[in-house]
Amino acid sequence: MKLESAYGIELDSLKDLVRLVSSASPDRPSTIFKWDSEDNSEVYYGSFAIFPGYYDFKALPVLFFVVRDSSIEEQNQSLVRYDLQAKKNQISFLSHIEEKDLEHVHTGLVRFIPIVKLKKAPKIFSTLTF
Repeated sequence: MKLESAYGIELDSLKDLVRLVSSASPDRPSTIFKWDSEDNSEVYYGSFAIFPGYYDFKALPVLFFVVRDSSIEEQNQSLVRYDLQAKKNQISFLSHIEEKDLEHVHTGLVRFIPIVKLKKAPKIFSTLTF
């Protein structure tokens, strides 16, 4: 029997994806996956949830994602810093964490989410169902 592809839900912005990922697992780190379109014109950022029962054919994985132009500012950065206290620029991109970045981590008001670059989109994401 063939497993279905992921169900895709496109979000409005990268900020929405970061908020979703950080709120879905506030006590443990989450990951945002990044991969390029086949023609390298777009960049996909996503995070997915697999609901219990997928391998028993009772549920589908859900991919929450955004599509961005490939010339965005976070090129070669491996972390998203999400600052819940900031009125502007809640999201910033970092290549590494410095001591000053950890100032409010203990309060839970600043979160760091790793960005993992995939060589190519996993097959389960290649034919999304909308």
